Amino acid sequence: MKDPLYYLHIPKTGGTSFISFLDSQFDQHEICPAQLLPGLFDIPDQSLRNYSFFRGHLWYGLSSYIKRNLTYITMLRDPVQRTISWYSHVKRDENAYRHRRVVDENWSLLDFVQDSETNWDMTNAQTLFLAVDLDYSRLALDPVGYGTETVKQYAQRADDRALLDIAKKRLEEAAFFGITERMQNSMNLLSYRMGFYPDFSAPTLNTSLNRPLDNEISAETIAAINRITTLDQELYEWACQLFEQRLSQMVKSLLVSRYESGSENQDAHWLGPLPVESRKLFCVEIVKAPSEIGLSTKFQVAAEVTNNSGRRIASRNSNPVNISYHWIEKSTGSAAIFDGERTPTPSRLPVGERKAVSVSVESPSKAGQYVLRITIVQEGVAWFDEPGVDVFSDVEIVVK
Repeated sequence: MKDPLYYLHIPKTGGTSFISFLDSQFDQHEICPAQLLPGLFDIPDQSLRNYSFFRGHLWYGLSSYIKRNLTYITMLRDPVQRTISWYSHVKRDENAYRHRRVVDENWSLLDFVQDSETNWDMTNAQTLFLAVDLDYSRLALDPVGYGTETVKQYAQRADDRALLDIAKKRLEEAAFFGITERMQNSMNLLSYRMGFYPDFSAPTLNTSLNRPLDNEISAETIAAINRITTLDQELYEWACQLFEQRLSQMVKSLLVSRYESGSENQDAHWLGPLPVESRKLFCVEIVKAPSEIGLSTKFQVAAEVTNNSGRRIASRNSNPVNISYHWIEKSTGSAAIFDGERTPTPSRLPVGERKAVSVSVESPSKAGQYVLRITIVQEGVAWFDEPGVDVFSDVEIVVK
């Protein structure tokens, strides 16, 4: 049984369309109904063992409480936009922490952000949701009191880069994370990484009617938000770069899959990096080589190359496949010459065929007993004699 999925919902980052999409991947009885800690603690342990999907503001250490490995996914949002959204939420929700004070005293966004007694719940909130380690046994006994005091203590570490490092590590280890400002791309990447059928409808992000417009927010207010979200700012910028890399990898993978599956490409040369499993399916065999050779002498070695990889290869494009060699000292096993001259593969090396090739070699400038290893190299990718692939052929030669 695969590990349950856990959407660590950092407040004001996801949007109802994102959660609805995730819910649609499961039957209702598979979804844990609790999205807040008090509700979670009301569920019997046996029931928690039966759910396949958890989602909510349940913090990072949920797996330790339910005693199950979890597949983590989450979303991040621009810290300024998330803080603005949090302010609107507190003004709107009568049950929100300090709602009455914000409304009765008519706090502006700047007042909200600068109040040092109450702004702990937005100080680097995204970093803390990933980095804080809560004691769930104590939390279950006092979710409000213990939880509040613990988060307040972490919030005081506003410039502690150790927290940022933990958050980055956990985010990188997650099966998926998305960016709220890139919601459609995030949902596409989520579908790709998790194997979900994609939702092509335009996702929406909840926005409050009482939310301040961006052009109404002063530079002073933006600066105040930045001061209490220093770690979040760096986490978000780093995450956006990693997100772009993963999105690019997805596009490349889909394009390669399309190329591989296209019937029009069955007889075309493979133009990209060969996967390890494909490299293993080549064979190189030395047919004829001299037993002795002079110093720094150029000569030819007769060899045969067989391609059982399922892909036609060629010595062209950005990652050409060539025949090359290493000179290895027989007594020590160390490489005397590692990067040998290149010999292009035959112009046609179809799948399943063996081709004769004359490999150009130059001997070492130092006399001794050597092993000449003929192998294959895909430039910028790998040598085919690397451990685990082991495509090579050796012959002993005396250089004198």
